[in-house]
Amino acid sequence: MKKYLIIFAAVLFVFSGCAQKNDSLFKKAVNLNREGKVEAALKVYNAILRSDPNYISALANRAIIYEKIGEPEMALADYKKASELAPNQPEIQNNLGAFYLSQNQLLLALHHLNRAIELNPNYYMAYVNRGSVYQALGKLNKASDDLATAIKMSPDGMLAIVNKAIIDYDRFSYEDSIAGFTQALYNDPNNAKNFYRRGMAFRMSGKYANALADFAMAVSLQPEYVDALYARAEMLFKSGDYQAALGDLEKLKSINNRYAPSYELSGDIYAIEDPNAAVANYLVARRLDPSNYRRYNAKIALMRTDEGRQRVVQRTFNN
Repeated sequence: MKKYLIIFAAVLFVFSGCAQKNDSLFKKAVNLNREGKVEAALKVYNAILRSDPNYISALANRAIIYEKIGEPEMALADYKKASELAPNQPEIQNNLGAFYLSQNQLLLALHHLNRAIELNPNYYMAYVNRGSVYQALGKLNKASDDLATAIKMSPDGMLAIVNKAIIDYDRFSYEDSIAGFTQALYNDPNNAKNFYRRGMAFRMSGKYANALADFAMAVSLQPEYVDALYARAEMLFKSGDYQAALGDLEKLKSINNRYAPSYELSGDIYAIEDPNAAVANYLVARRLDPSNYRRYNAKIALMRTDEGRQRVVQRTFNN
């Protein structure tokens, strides 16, 4: 199964503490950034900080821009200075935590997010970000608890809903994961990725018909969604519709001819009736995925006998 879990590290704009003489410039920079004019916004923040190097909100927002344009060292310098000037501002602590999360410095991220929550126990985004840190640390129950707290604060907060559903999947709580993705799809019914994710949770809970329906919906919304096509092919195979499964796999290959699992599954489906076609697909998979060459070689060897071919098909079906 392709791993699809995602860590979100959202940051917030900080709008407090404006020095009066720079109010108009600050508002201009914020509006430029909202319009996607990042470089222009950066120039305005630079001008503000030349006249007032301790303008906290400009430092925090310039740090966000530096992150966007791939200048992490400059972003960190601005965040640190803003934090020194305003150590009790939870937004800055959250942003620092999110920054360190993006840099995979997890203990530093946890320190600053703990501080943000200590300063503001009702800080939705800090709980979301700390949940992502706990996820990255492998503390999935704590991650789920943080996201549940965030959802209580903002029941329609999609970021927390989706992240919790992802983490529930990772901790094998498939029913909770299904419920979370169902809630997310109620709010966003055209989200192909969440149909795919819920389908995976249905699959792991043994609800293959539901999984097939979700994968089909994901493909209908996004016809070239490779992971959803592959997952639908698996479900069609398990339901006995081999030709439809092969059809999905051929379409997948036309989209991405280097996706090794599509060739391996094609080989498994061909195994009973056309072992030569099966071997041809295993050879392609072995070339594309040499790290698993032993598995492909073993399947090629099993194509020599009826019993071996049946073993391959049965093993794939039960996987």
